Amino acid sequence: MGLAATARRGGGVALKDMRAAATSMLRGACGGGATRGGVSCTATSHGVRSFAARAGWAGVGGRGEEEDPEETSVWEAHEDPPPLTPWVRQVISGVQLIRNPRYNKGMAFTDDERDRMHMRGLLPPAKFSQNMQAKRVMRNVRGLADPVAQHFHLLGLQDRNERLFYRVMIDHAEELMPVMYTPTVGKVCQKFSEVFNRPRGVYVSSHRDRGAIYRILKNWPEKFVKLVVVTDGERVMGLGDLGVQGMGVAVSKTNLYTSMGGVDPADCLPVCIDVGTNNQELLNDPLYIGQKTPRLTGEQYDDFLDEFVAAVKRRFGDRCIIQFEDFSNKNGKRLLERYATQAPTFNDDIHGVAAITLAGIIAALPKTGGTVGDHRYLIAGAGETGTGIGEMIAEHIAQTARITVVEARKKIWFVDSKGLVTRARAEVEEDLALHKLPWAHDGTPDCHTVLEAVRAIKPTALIGVRRHRHSLQKGALAGPEGVGDGIILGKAGGMAGEPPRLFTREVLEEMGRNAAAPLIFALSRPETISECTAEQAYAATGGRCVFATGCPVHPFTSLADGRTVAPRQSTSAYIFPGFAMGLILADATRVRAPMFIAAAEAVASMVTEQDLAAGAVYPRIAQVREVSARVAARVAGKCYEMGLAKRGAAPNHDRLVAMAKKKMYNPAYRCYM
Repeated sequence: MGLAATARRGGGVALKDMRAAATSMLRGACGGGATRGGVSCTATSHGVRSFAARAGWAGVGGRGEEEDPEETSVWEAHEDPPPLTPWVRQVISGVQLIRNPRYNKGMAFTDDERDRMHMRGLLPPAKFSQNMQAKRVMRNVRGLADPVAQHFHLLGLQDRNERLFYRVMIDHAEELMPVMYTPTVGKVCQKFSEVFNRPRGVYVSSHRDRGAIYRILKNWPEKFVKLVVVTDGERVMGLGDLGVQGMGVAVSKTNLYTSMGGVDPADCLPVCIDVGTNNQELLNDPLYIGQKTPRLTGEQYDDFLDEFVAAVKRRFGDRCIIQFEDFSNKNGKRLLERYATQAPTFNDDIHGVAAITLAGIIAALPKTGGTVGDHRYLIAGAGETGTGIGEMIAEHIAQTARITVVEARKKIWFVDSKGLVTRARAEVEEDLALHKLPWAHDGTPDCHTVLEAVRAIKPTALIGVRRHRHSLQKGALAGPEGVGDGIILGKAGGMAGEPPRLFTREVLEEMGRNAAAPLIFALSRPETISECTAEQAYAATGGRCVFATGCPVHPFTSLADGRTVAPRQSTSAYIFPGFAMGLILADATRVRAPMFIAAAEAVASMVTEQDLAAGAVYPRIAQVREVSARVAARVAGKCYEMGLAKRGAAPNHDRLVAMAKKKMYNPAYRCYM
């Protein structure tokens, strides 16, 4: 009879004898602290108490068998149990191995592994390859009609079997990217508090964690993090202020860094800086998991971010990449400028979106003719994202045409909620945002709508990037059909039941008159605020436009010429995974704009004639790992060229591509014996 059984039956074993016997048993099982059967442990009084507690002993490190009835009733009246020190094994096996998502292989464990790692009988007898497991996962995912349910099903897989999760994500990138990233992740963030069950990443609260951020980062088990994705949740996926629920995007981003860019998951850390929320609905929600305070602002906000950046550098090193995610317009660019000289930082909403937009423009040149600098650009949406696109285009024009950035900006105009951004407006409006001033051109007519601006400027490239559902408002964002109470009534294409569209039929037809093959990029998301659909753009331009959208789009038959058209989504997922890998390859010290231009050129180089003929200006998402390897090589090469790389001498481009592919995370199972 075992000791635990004897104890349960009250076999007369004295408490001190039980402790001694338990200690002897533990030492015997573990060889006095040595490793046996894949398990290394040390017998301590805490360990004995934990062992006893799991065995059901009442007398070891807790209560005796003979309890006073009154004490028992008090115990049953929800008295807190005594403190217990968790007993952690250093080398896992058995149930612990099966329950560890990083090392678990599920039904793929071999007979030898099951025997030697004490798992025989803990799994059904059948054995499946990882490939067969992946097929089972995809069958279950496809059996769920709701993309949000699919998203959570896959996150559950990640909690159980990390390598299988990434294997599925890599093998089915085209199918699962819309599920694990845009547009589904926005809906996931809206439900984040309601369905929260397992934390991922680090949460830092301005209400209680000031002065302790470094200690909090030390709680994260990985010591060699190379990439931190940080959000404060103020502007989440065009949905506005979601507070701590914005963590859903940061988690999804880190998953894409691994599945699409090959960055090891242990090197990635999602962080939520919880500085409160101004979303009254969340503040009133009893299930909201964040701090229920108004947003921190001003000097206190800046001091808290300063502490965070300093803590990241102290914990993970000066060259740990910090990617800012979903920060507001007023903070996004300002924080980049604040920390640009302190660490390698970038903001995907500004840099990533700008780079992938530039990539689409470059890739379309065989159809539009000329160079990037030959276009005239009108960008609808003058926030940080829109002006970031303009700045990236201007940088590329200046670099290729050998002119100044100031001269290059003269080819780019902006429309905001009050109309065309002009010098005359800048002189009258005291509140015109500083980031708009470089785009306030002289001699530009006063235009109040997009249609008026298109007729006055005669752009050959029209880009919509409002990025927020509340930007659909009265003023320049209205079409010629009229507005009422700040809501656009006009429908692009005149189709009943369609949501309001910024690029109306008249706007699109005017673009068709401005160029033989006009560029029309409707990049706002979700689809309900997209400026127009691909079908509308093709119909209004006689099938001559080059179209890209920020939302997933399905192939369709163009009514203008009867051909099948398959535009592809403009997503920064082509950029940021490979970009981070390039910085890691070069051990870069800082991030600069030419690196993003190099990344854009790398993506554009992957677009084939067949892609263009089908109406796509981006490669297939199924190629994203190959794209990321080439992006990484170009970015790393630019780091060496600019003297911002710390990893040895600069290899040639082909060598950098090979290095990127070799460094990419491989989700294949590893043998444990």
